[in-house]
Amino acid sequence: MGEGLKTPEITVLLQGFPGRSERGYLGWSACYLVTTPRGERILFDTGGYNERAVVVAKLAERGIAADELDVLVLSHLHFDHAANWDVFPKAEIVVHERELAYAASAEADGAVLRFHAEALRAQSRLRAVSGDEIALTPELTLLHVPGHTPGALALAAGGSILCGDAVKSRWDLEGTLSPPWWDQAQALRSIERLKSLSEVLLPGHDAPLARAGGQWKPRSTPALRIFFPDKSEHVLAAPQGEPGPGTSENESILSLRGMGKDIWAGEDPDDYGRRLRKGWK
Repeated sequence: MGEGLKTPEITVLLQGFPGRSERGYLGWSACYLVTTPRGERILFDTGGYNERAVVVAKLAERGIAADELDVLVLSHLHFDHAANWDVFPKAEIVVHERELAYAASAEADGAVLRFHAEALRAQSRLRAVSGDEIALTPELTLLHVPGHTPGALALAAGGSILCGDAVKSRWDLEGTLSPPWWDQAQALRSIERLKSLSEVLLPGHDAPLARAGGQWKPRSTPALRIFFPDKSEHVLAAPQGEPGPGTSENESILSLRGMGKDIWAGEDPDDYGRRLRKGWK
């Protein structure tokens, strides 16, 4: 894997979904696989606890076992982005030092997995980074983008930037910063920095965004199929925007029929349930 590549290849394993409900944040975050020209496999964020089997199944569809990942980059230590690092036993784990300190402090917000900071520090495979720009590989650069949390990381890869929640969705780029944030002013500065560095941003809770005519437009419509015990289902879709540049016919979701196969790891909820009962080994 990686043979023939001249630049890093980015695969959307789980597409992020924007919005929140009367019960709080939905927590459906994006998860990206980056493959370097030398075949290194890097997972940017790991999803939430309820997605443990799904993330592993998505990797397996691409011929990658959980113990074959080389690096995990945790953009920040919120419950919906960093819950599953323990599923990948051989990968180096990259976290910003300021994020580890924040997660272990009394200042940490309610979305932080507080006990993970101590557990991560106990790992010999932890790489706690510091500074503003950090070389991850010759092709990949980590960017410290504080604001959403103190130690938030983004990853510049092949002309695109994986943002984590430094850019949660297209609305963050339109001047309407969505909560939560640790420091609003720093969050806005980080957003402006990311906008200045790339024409393609991959946010934490939206489809990939491309700049066209001075506007940021999604390359697809985030959508999820919700299954019920009576076998009925409902499609939950984000507001549709005009497709951005580089959007293929398949990516421009005008009809949501079949969208679930791109996001849901199985053909139907029964398949998914069987995977959960069987586990991912």
